[in-house]
Amino acid sequence: ASAASRKAIDVSASHKVSGAAARKLIRASRRLEDEEQDNQDEEEDEFSYLMNYSMKFVQCVPDYQVYGEDGEPESSSVIYRLCPNDAESESAFGCTDEEAFGDYVVGINTFTMAIAEHEQQEAEQNGGNYNAQYYNGEEFELQEYAECREAEMEQNENDNQNDEGRRLEGNQQGYFIGPKCIDVVNAKGKVIATDIALELFTDEMCSTPSSTSWYELTGMTIPYSTGMDMYQKAVTCGGYNENGEYEIAEICQRLLEEPSYRCDATYSGGCEEIESLEADLKASESKMSGGMIFLIVIIVLAVLGLGVWFFMKQKSKKEALLGGGGGTSA
Repeated sequence: ASAASRKAIDVSASHKVSGAAARKLIRASRRLEDEEQDNQDEEEDEFSYLMNYSMKFVQCVPDYQVYGEDGEPESSSVIYRLCPNDAESESAFGCTDEEAFGDYVVGINTFTMAIAEHEQQEAEQNGGNYNAQYYNGEEFELQEYAECREAEMEQNENDNQNDEGRRLEGNQQGYFIGPKCIDVVNAKGKVIATDIALELFTDEMCSTPSSTSWYELTGMTIPYSTGMDMYQKAVTCGGYNENGEYEIAEICQRLLEEPSYRCDATYSGGCEEIESLEADLKASESKMSGGMIFLIVIIVLAVLGLGVWFFMKQKSKKEALLGGGGGTSA
């Protein structure tokens, strides 16, 4: 055989694996799989307590910057709380301080993206998007603008106005869409909660609202521009997946892995900061609670007073009748 053929034979032979080596590779592969499974089991065990809790949106804190998952600053923050699944409360906190497992703070982009992905997963499992909004005739994907991004939406095809200011094309001003904190106001003009909405901005951090509205630019409104009703929502952390297996919701694990601040049964390093952020809301709820107690006391006293008045009037009537009867007999 030539040198070339001998070299070819030698090379092919060098790639043959003996039975012992193959068994060694299989054992190493199995050990790796076992380690990965153990890590997965440990992670599941780490969050297993969450099956008894729900994640409740507490409030959106405007202009309070924290850093997100990507290390970039986020313009505002969100406070959320872990409450027992059976907690019953009309408070913005969802449950009492004693019932809660803990309170947490993350950036507004991080929270909104987590909510958007969770709702999309829920929709896929339930066969439809129960919180869908539409833009220009198509279903709007909240994930696209759950984080601050450059606006790329098209103008309304049915809009016949040709004002130059209503077109994004050729406009030198950059526009961005992202989440922001808003107040929820009742019919009397009183702020009753906070929420998250999508807004038009002029900077990449979505911290400077645009003086020009999206409607002026495109003839349409931004989906979720009036709010996402976060203050009315609570995400149950434990549930069954599409295969009928009980698991912890990904959103709960994700938002608890690296919050900007946390104050719970296992870590108190962020308690002081969170308490300062919650101070105004707690004071407001305490004042409201005190006002309700005062009103109830007034009502009780009024009812008691009315009862005493009625009793005294009836007593006076009875005495008058008895007195009148005695005079006739005499």
